Amino acid sequence: MINFIINYWIEILLTSITSGIIYIFKQYMGLKNGMKSLLRNEIIRIYDNQEKLGYCPSYMKENIKEMYENYHKLGGNGMVTKMTNKLYELPNVKEDDKV
Repeated sequence: MINFIINYWIEILLTSITSGIIYIFKQYMGLKNGMKSLLRNEIIRIYDNQEKLGYCPSYMKENIKEMYENYHKLGGNGMVTKMTNKLYELPNVKEDDKV
């Protein structure tokens, strides 16, 4: 009888722990993928805006570099790499503002 009770409670405990771990993992993956999507979206938004303007200030390039590094750490890559490289190639100031 005691063995049955012990086995029953151990089974419930292990099932609860496993369920908790799976829940936490799903939450983590959701946050990770959500953050990756937000970083990708922001880089694309900045790219579209700065490409139209024809320049990208150095402070923005630093911000993009940090965003891209974190995006890459989260597993992102692809077209955002090309966009980031094109942003780095843009001049720091508008052509009209150059002295």
